[in-house]
Amino acid sequence: MEKLKKWVNKLANIFETSNKISGIIKNEDILGYEYVPKKLPYREGQIDEIADAMKPMLNGSKGTNLFITGAPGIGKTASLKWILNELDDHTDNIIPIYINCWNHRTKYFIFTEIAGKLKVSFTMGKSAEHILQNIKFKLKNKGVVFVFDEIDKVEDSDFLYQIVSMFPMSCIILVSNSSDYLLKIEPRIKSRLMARTMNFKPYTLDEIQGILKERQKLGLRANSLDPQHLRQIAVVTHGREDVRVGLFLLKESAKSAEKSGRRKIIEEDIKELIKQLDCVVIGNTEKLSQDESMILEAVKARNGNVSGEVYDKYKDLGGELSYRSFKRYVKRMSLLDILKTEETGSGFKGKSTIISLN
Repeated sequence: MEKLKKWVNKLANIFETSNKISGIIKNEDILGYEYVPKKLPYREGQIDEIADAMKPMLNGSKGTNLFITGAPGIGKTASLKWILNELDDHTDNIIPIYINCWNHRTKYFIFTEIAGKLKVSFTMGKSAEHILQNIKFKLKNKGVVFVFDEIDKVEDSDFLYQIVSMFPMSCIILVSNSSDYLLKIEPRIKSRLMARTMNFKPYTLDEIQGILKERQKLGLRANSLDPQHLRQIAVVTHGREDVRVGLFLLKESAKSAEKSGRRKIIEEDIKELIKQLDCVVIGNTEKLSQDESMILEAVKARNGNVSGEVYDKYKDLGGELSYRSFKRYVKRMSLLDILKTEETGSGFKGKSTIISLN
């Protein structure tokens, strides 16, 4: 009975502590990478340019195709999602379709994702071309804006030729961190697209601080973060040229303060997280398989080591892949810009590889 009382008291203390610290984060979603604000500051010019590319479609004409490039975390995706939301709210004659090619890398999966968004029925096992015909029928007499984000992750860009050919009243927007993507696709696809290039520049320090301040205002409790600490986060974020770094620091420093039973973020919370930044992958890791996640954890623990040592750590974590399969997974994760590999020129046949976080 005495043990039960102690357990109940311990549980009560946990709930009491939880209630005391529950106020720092008001809305965690607002501190996330995927959140699209109602107002998107510092990208008004780019949004206007994208809108101009779509404008001919309001009169039943073809829009201007765009290739949007720039470093990660500088507002490319947020700007496009913002304008697609606006389009969806204000007209039924132009259908916005957003596809993240990191998640959908083949023609078949891209077309099935489009069909799903449009609620187009199709028989499983049918060809990609059959699904595309159903999509075309659904979009008859409609304008359509296709956004293919992270287009450089697709296995074969030939599907773009089909999209351009089958949807004359469309605006096709390709997005990539790699500015040379268009140089790598077949000339016939490139000439058919005739895409105009838009280059997003990194945010300035003051712009980053303005963005983070607005997220702080909406996502955190008032007075939980002092201005000098927000500036500290902004400076680090500016150095990395990636707003997602600032969002990570905001959210995780708030969680650190809550865990310590405080209602205010202190400098030590932020400093400790800054030390960890080189071992944190910011971006598309939520869709990794179990083995890929374990490989990522092994690389974090053995960052900059040769592949054999990383593989040994992967096995220590419970991984069951053969070394050959492990290397195939590493190559794929390198193509997805999650990992970075470098041949050392040493080892067996000079093929020893160093693996590190990208």
